[in-house]
Amino acid sequence: MIGSVGSQDAPGLATSLMNKKTAEEELAVTVIKKGQDIEKAQGEAVVKMIESAVPGRIDTYA
Repeated sequence: MIGSVGSQDAPGLATSLMNKKTAEEELAVTVIKKGQDIEKAQGEAVVKMIESAVPGRIDTYA
């Protein structure tokens, strides 16, 4: 495929492919960070729920 591209176009093609890969990696990192934020919020909610429970009486069946 690259052999069919003129030698003048090769650097532009390489740059374009690198930019695409970088954008894909940035998107993946953003998705992972969002997932971590959601899990952190859920963990904080669980801690608050446990702290609000009557001491010595945690309903484990709820």
